[in-house]
Amino acid sequence: MRFLRAIFGLFALTLALTGCATTPRPQTPFIPGATVETLAATVSISVKGPEGSTGGTGYLIYRRPDRFHLVMLTPFGTTALEFFAYDDRVTLLLPSKGTAYVGSFADLPAKGGLQGWRMMQWVVEGDPLLRPGTTGTVKRTNPAGRTIVATYGPDGFLERKSSEEGEVLYRGYRSVDGVPFPAVIEFADRAGTSVRITFDEPEVNRPVEEAALTPNLEGLTLLPLSSLKGV
Repeated sequence: MRFLRAIFGLFALTLALTGCATTPRPQTPFIPGATVETLAATVSISVKGPEGSTGGTGYLIYRRPDRFHLVMLTPFGTTALEFFAYDDRVTLLLPSKGTAYVGSFADLPAKGGLQGWRMMQWVVEGDPLLRPGTTGTVKRTNPAGRTIVATYGPDGFLERKSSEEGEVLYRGYRSVDGVPFPAVIEFADRAGTSVRITFDEPEVNRPVEEAALTPNLEGLTLLPLSSLKGV
């Protein structure tokens, strides 16, 4: 709260000194049926589980349908870890240890804050975020054989998805070049682990280079992901 008050005070002082009034920049109207094909954004992430909680900042790059690259930073701005996913394949890089762990989502450790990421495959699956005139629930079976139940609010936005693994909530929609995009995504598994991702300045549907989604394993020791006990 002290930080928020300081920011508000600085903003008010700036207005007083400049004598200018600011007008909120109008959002581009939502485009029905528009989907997120690519994404690049800075993120804040918090993870809570039975063993405790952790969090940090970084950035996320995504390309539909299931490729993403997450970078988590240390408080000093260096890379703490990199998480790559493609289909069911997961690569986890720990630069400080010179090590890369390779495996599948099922190989992620059951403890240590990474287990919640097992859900990311269906969290990012392409349900429409805006279905004008649609409310209630839509049930489907995804390519992996999971039954997904998507819940839409009265405004047509996707609010919630659930499966036998857990649930995900989408909050704070805004228009990013006409594409509905949630400011916050929260997901929780049935084992009591929850992950909250807050997005800042997302860039949607702009070109994403292949190199940004491909791990650089040069000079790293490769180990099976199943051997990782926690981070």
